[in-house]
Amino acid sequence: MTTIEEYKNLAQNEVDISKEKLIEISTTIHDNPELGLKEFKSCELLISEIRSFGFQVESPVARMDTAFVATYGAEKPGPKIAFLAEYDALPELGHACGHNIIAASSFGAAIALRKIVSEIGGTVALYGTPDEEAVDVQSRGGKVLMAEAGLFDDVDAALMVHPTGGLNAVWRYSFPLKDFTVRFHGKPAHYTSPHEGINALESLLMFLDNVNTLKRGWTPDVMFAYTITDGGGPSAITVPQSAEAHITMKAFYSEYLEELFKKVRVCAENVASMTGAKVETHVLGEYRNMIPNLNLALSLYRNMKALGGEVEDPITSQRNLERLTYPGISTDFGNVSWLTPSIHGYCSIGKSDLVAHTKGFSDMAVSEVGHKAMVFSAKAMAMAAVDILADGDFARSMKMEFQAYQAEGFINVPGLPPRYPPFPEQFLSEF
Repeated sequence: MTTIEEYKNLAQNEVDISKEKLIEISTTIHDNPELGLKEFKSCELLISEIRSFGFQVESPVARMDTAFVATYGAEKPGPKIAFLAEYDALPELGHACGHNIIAASSFGAAIALRKIVSEIGGTVALYGTPDEEAVDVQSRGGKVLMAEAGLFDDVDAALMVHPTGGLNAVWRYSFPLKDFTVRFHGKPAHYTSPHEGINALESLLMFLDNVNTLKRGWTPDVMFAYTITDGGGPSAITVPQSAEAHITMKAFYSEYLEELFKKVRVCAENVASMTGAKVETHVLGEYRNMIPNLNLALSLYRNMKALGGEVEDPITSQRNLERLTYPGISTDFGNVSWLTPSIHGYCSIGKSDLVAHTKGFSDMAVSEVGHKAMVFSAKAMAMAAVDILADGDFARSMKMEFQAYQAEGFINVPGLPPRYPPFPEQFLSEF
């Protein structure tokens, strides 16, 4: 009978066999950067390559031309493990967030498990998730749309590893985000007869001023950032007919963010009522806060350490979160973590002063260090998946943990705001 360790060795060997192919995929995506919802070359490349390994592919999915789900299933029943691939780039900076590494490492983990699921049962899947950066007004985050389409409903665990500066890590908190526009519609008039018009720009400015007053009653760790995208037109002698602001809000947890967003909408409606303008609030994107699964975090930690990686322990990650006084990064992976046990790890491609969304980060994402980090991530994720596929007790514990969080509305998760409950002793003993 094959042991779990033997299966993990097999997974590592499969990644090593495909190493040159994975580097080729990563380099090709990096050298051909495409913005969200337009990643046609990257999507086509990944689909073509994954099909060559016997995966069945469905594409497009969730109303996105560059999204796909590739599956390799056994006749025997078992867990369905999803590895998530990102491959969108940033305007002008290209792959300065290292999504080429994410795509190639998830690809590598998926193909490494084919023999294992064929023997012991289950399904391995590669999810092509476009548009994580959400840089366009049409964007909502690919994983958000895929989640709404029910594509994660039958997934038992979702895994992904993102490049970073500093140590490898098994989780770092991501913050909920609400990205939206507020547009006021008025009535044009000549500037000498302002009473005959309705000034949309004045309505917008009044709304923003009122929100800034409202903020005095919010906790200081809330972000309300905006820019005026339509200032009413080029002429100062015409009462502006329309005006719009693009707004991004963040808070430390999703429930509080939703509460504040409702107040912002009411504020916009009240201003419209006072001025006679009409108002439209259009939500562009909604990213939820990350819900880590401690069982998965511990598995990924052990497997990264087994591969010789230097890994930041989750206790340090949680303490770093407690020290924050302002929201940090957000990702649409957070939405997935509310649907199924999930883990979003990090692989080191440089020192702690390496900053994402810079040219230096882009250069490291296709360097020898970046390639090693990609292979390392593929192995670590595949080995964590073996824990789920081959250890029934572990898989049950992982699922029960998620269900316990879900039953409480994800408001009482160990180490997370708003309450920062303590980690279980059995988890703490590992570090």
